[in-house]
Amino acid sequence: MKQSITEVFGILAPATITVDVRDNAIHAMIPRSNPDYVFRREILSDILAWMKGAAGTDPLYLVGPTGSGKSSIITQIAARLGIPLYVVSCHERMEIPELFGRFVVRSGEMEWVDGPFIQGLKDPASAWILLDEADTLDPGTFVGLNALLEGRSIIVPETGETIDPLRFGARIIYAGNTAGNGDTTGLYQSTKRQNLASMGRFMMLEVGYANAAEEDQALGKAVPEVPSPIRQKMIEVANKVRDLFRNGEIEVTFCTRTLIRWAQLATFFKAKPGINPMTYALDRALGFRAEPASRQALHELVQRIIA
Repeated sequence: MKQSITEVFGILAPATITVDVRDNAIHAMIPRSNPDYVFRREILSDILAWMKGAAGTDPLYLVGPTGSGKSSIITQIAARLGIPLYVVSCHERMEIPELFGRFVVRSGEMEWVDGPFIQGLKDPASAWILLDEADTLDPGTFVGLNALLEGRSIIVPETGETIDPLRFGARIIYAGNTAGNGDTTGLYQSTKRQNLASMGRFMMLEVGYANAAEEDQALGKAVPEVPSPIRQKMIEVANKVRDLFRNGEIEVTFCTRTLIRWAQLATFFKAKPGINPMTYALDRALGFRAEPASRQALHELVQRIIA
């Protein structure tokens, strides 16, 4: 069913610009929609272009700092459009069998169970497969997926089954904090430099932090009780923390989700006697993950900008 961009994503656009919304409501792998989510126009536009074949059948690689919303925008687009989403949380010890499947013992017999990557490729509902934190993969594992990234069929060695990645129209998405060139900042120590030929198979999309207007809109929808002037000061604090994080001066940072959590907690604790609800809430939203000196720096930012 075709619906307008405005109706589906809340983005102002001509009514003639539409997207296909699938009637897959009962599919177990369709993500839960967040009605308060605010879509960022330029990023949404690029992802919709990729969906419509702007880069052929090439997979998509989203790169950006931690908490910038790489996986959340994929999740929420899939939710709004009724697209099943298979998410793989990658790690440095992950190997191909973990992605493809394994034998398990059931009723005393060995039985093959497809892994999430193969499940997504075989889903007749044209699923998306998201490899989150893909740049933490060992380069050998990363290279081992090249055939599928190119749309070529493979044979699962353990079962002899032939998998055609294009049969049901599945689309493959990677997300990482680096663009496959390794980490030069020291902030993402588990990431690895990936094979240059593997990285050449992707359409690339950079996802930075939301701008102040976008975050103000997101906060206003999620926590309308917070007045606009306070929201703007909270966003200023968040951006200062991000600058400190990028400069390596602090080990924690804000994502929009953390910013919303801070606002929600501050609203909840505003009547608690004997506390500053902004710093009290900030500790519970972010501060208790920081080193003592960094936590003190967070408090000082709040005192200077908000209090």
